Amino acid sequence: MKSRHHQNTNTSALAYDGIKEMISQYQLIPGQKVTYESLSKKLNLSNTPIINALHRLEQEEFVTSVPNRGFSIREISLEEVNEAFRVREVLEMLGVEEAIKNLTPEDLRELEAARLGHQQVDHLTRKRLTMDATFHLKIAEIGGNQFLARLLRHLFEHIYLRHRTEGIPHHRIADSVKEHRDIFRAIKEKNIAKAKHCLKRHIRQSRKSTLEGIQEARNSYRF
Repeated sequence: MKSRHHQNTNTSALAYDGIKEMISQYQLIPGQKVTYESLSKKLNLSNTPIINALHRLEQEEFVTSVPNRGFSIREISLEEVNEAFRVREVLEMLGVEEAIKNLTPEDLRELEAARLGHQQVDHLTRKRLTMDATFHLKIAEIGGNQFLARLLRHLFEHIYLRHRTEGIPHHRIADSVKEHRDIFRAIKEKNIAKAKHCLKRHIRQSRKSTLEGIQEARNSYRF
């Protein structure tokens, strides 16, 4: 028979995953106030695991709380985006170098599949952002540095789960496809200098469009 502690841990994990999924699907948006009661109904869980999950998400900076006012989905600031992309660039420069050194034919096939998966989503949606992250995380995975991959995954979650996509310039659809193709070709050629150059250009363009997207969304929506 499972202990009460084990059951509480399981339900808290379910609540945590459920709330993050709601954020990723735009069911909860930046700035929106959330209540235990509404989340309990939607996730079919009691208040206790919901509260535990919200406190965990607060520690991870996905939600924020104000005494006597409850929790709300945390907005991402332009300064945070700049900082996150600067760290991302450093991590990915190291990751792509390690990936090229460790590259196998199977790795290359899997990376190509991730690239094509991103290319096939031809609308600026959360799914497209997820597929973009999948391509980059695959490079980190090939490199074999698990600590680096975890840090990068954490950065992607904070950048992509905490802003809306509506304001991102539409030309980024075609531009990012080409940039991914250039990165892939450089990796396939095992040209570290070229891969870093292509990756750096892509990350900086992504940062620019993300900042533009957040600003545009703030001008157009009341979160």
